[in-house]
Amino acid sequence: MTAVNERTDRGRALLGVVIAAVSVLCCAVAWVLFSVVRVGGTASPTGGEYVLGTVWPIVGAMIIAARPRHPVGWLMLIPALIGPYLLAGVYAASSGGEGLLGAAAAWFATWGFVPYFFTMPVLPHLFPDGRPLSPRWAKVVVAVVAVASITTIARMLSPVTTDLAPDVTNPLGTGALEWTKYVTMGGAVSLFFLGVPLAVLSLFVRLRRAQDVERTQLMWLFLGGVVLLVGALAPVTDAGLAVGLAGFPIGIGIAMLRHGLFDVELTLNRTVVFGVLTGFVVLVYVGVVYVADAVAPGSRWGVVLVAVAALGAAAGRDRVQALVDRTLFGHRHNPYAVVAHVGRRVADASQPVDALQRLVDGLRDALRLPYVAFTGADVSLTSGDPVHGSRMVPVTALGESVGELHVGLRAPREKWSTEQQAAIDEVADRAGTLAYAADLVADIARSRERIVVAREEERRRLRADLHDGVAPALAGTALQLESLARRLERSGEEALAERALGLRDGLRATVADLRALVHGLRPPVLDQRGLEGALRQLVVGHEVPRCTAVIESLGTPRAAVEVAAYAIAGEAFGNALRHSVASRIHLTAEQCDGELVVAVRDNGIGLPARPRAGVGMISMRERAAEVGGRLEVGPTSGGGTTVRATLPLEIP
Repeated sequence: MTAVNERTDRGRALLGVVIAAVSVLCCAVAWVLFSVVRVGGTASPTGGEYVLGTVWPIVGAMIIAARPRHPVGWLMLIPALIGPYLLAGVYAASSGGEGLLGAAAAWFATWGFVPYFFTMPVLPHLFPDGRPLSPRWAKVVVAVVAVASITTIARMLSPVTTDLAPDVTNPLGTGALEWTKYVTMGGAVSLFFLGVPLAVLSLFVRLRRAQDVERTQLMWLFLGGVVLLVGALAPVTDAGLAVGLAGFPIGIGIAMLRHGLFDVELTLNRTVVFGVLTGFVVLVYVGVVYVADAVAPGSRWGVVLVAVAALGAAAGRDRVQALVDRTLFGHRHNPYAVVAHVGRRVADASQPVDALQRLVDGLRDALRLPYVAFTGADVSLTSGDPVHGSRMVPVTALGESVGELHVGLRAPREKWSTEQQAAIDEVADRAGTLAYAADLVADIARSRERIVVAREEERRRLRADLHDGVAPALAGTALQLESLARRLERSGEEALAERALGLRDGLRATVADLRALVHGLRPPVLDQRGLEGALRQLVVGHEVPRCTAVIESLGTPRAAVEVAAYAIAGEAFGNALRHSVASRIHLTAEQCDGELVVAVRDNGIGLPARPRAGVGMISMRERAAEVGGRLEVGPTSGGGTTVRATLPLEIP
């Protein structure tokens, strides 16, 4: 199967080379005929058409040779029709569109340039991985292809003359198909003024999400797009457009084949700034010229206003530069802006670990990094996906190492600027403070958990000792006092007998108090039935609402976990009975990945729009937190409320 695929790929690569070679040859012949032979009766092609028929197919063939199945390469071969289109125009002009071959040439010369409409609005959607950004964007691609197809078909049937031979008309065009002209015009306008901006928007969204190599490739495509835009706005229209149309495929070729060859960021930065300023001046120039000619023909105020616009553009260059830097590259040239951006992210954090995560995310966003991670003794946090290389920055607090900050590189041998290094070092210092605080919080939590475990284990031991040792001994002493009182009464010592009975009653009261104390140390049902039986006992005896329980084998959890699970389940079940107005309450308990999960679900009225944590809810959260667990309260699918406690079976 692999051999078949390899032969197929070689065939595709050869086909791409042949198509490109035919287009280049046709363009060369057409140039000779138009420029040297000077075929009469034809309009000369523009430089942009020669670029479309040569540079685009050549780059497309190179991409196909390297990646035969990639759609970007095949899209770039579509302008290869320009070469045959130019020759068809020459033949149509010389033959006057007569004869079968002349009519075919005239027909092809009518629409041969239109398939280019597919390339510009579709290619950015598929760059660089060959897939649209999402299913929604895929629908946009389908719509663009549909409009381009309809436009091409309409042009094939339009009763118009050929561009290169104005005296030759489309042999298939008739008066009945006059409406196809409007279809062609509407399709072209929608593709270039709606389809192309949507493609650019898709590309921008992809750039914001891209990382590592893909981001570099997208920057090259953006650079080519900026060159195309500047070329289209250049005063020397034909030459400028030709340069722009050449820059776009060259940028794509570098991105697909040699994306690591040059420093794209600096080039793109300067080109975008130049393009923005040039576009501003050109727009002002066009507007001023039209207004000046309409209001005061021959006036020199237009020149003055254009000069003022140029000076304004020069004065605003720094602001445009800062805006472009921030949009494309984040704050990597301004360490203070990076620190401020990260600080705003961290400000709303509720816990040190949350603050660390926000810091990692903020650093990655501020510097447009592909990956940032923090690793410490108790905390490991990441943002983004790991890349081919990263640089480690040590993180310290109070002179001691508390972790490491791993910063992903955008390119394998990327060098950090002084500003970027300073920004990362400053953020690492803040990470050290947060990591130290996180370690302290973790130590406190572990200490509290150990205290709770020791307390519950000691309570269980005390309960066993009191219940099985002290209480029976006191009860036995009470029986002995009762026997002594009977003997004293038979001996006639009624006063002593009455005193002995009083001591017996006092001792029995003490035993009752002792048993109450024992029960308060630990729910007796846990010792009598175990955790599984105790949880099942909660739902017994309730007919309305219907109460059910599914309890799996829970083993023998630590005493603290047993008490916490039983108390949380009891409180959640009681709340559901009292407040949910439910017809069904379901209790579950199971072991899952070393944790005990207890859940109470009901189909009642659910939580209020603004729930307030009462004593019971606070108590459940505290019991879960004491043993290192967590409590989640939320809506049940289909209506109602779910209280879910996840408790660790082993507490450090």
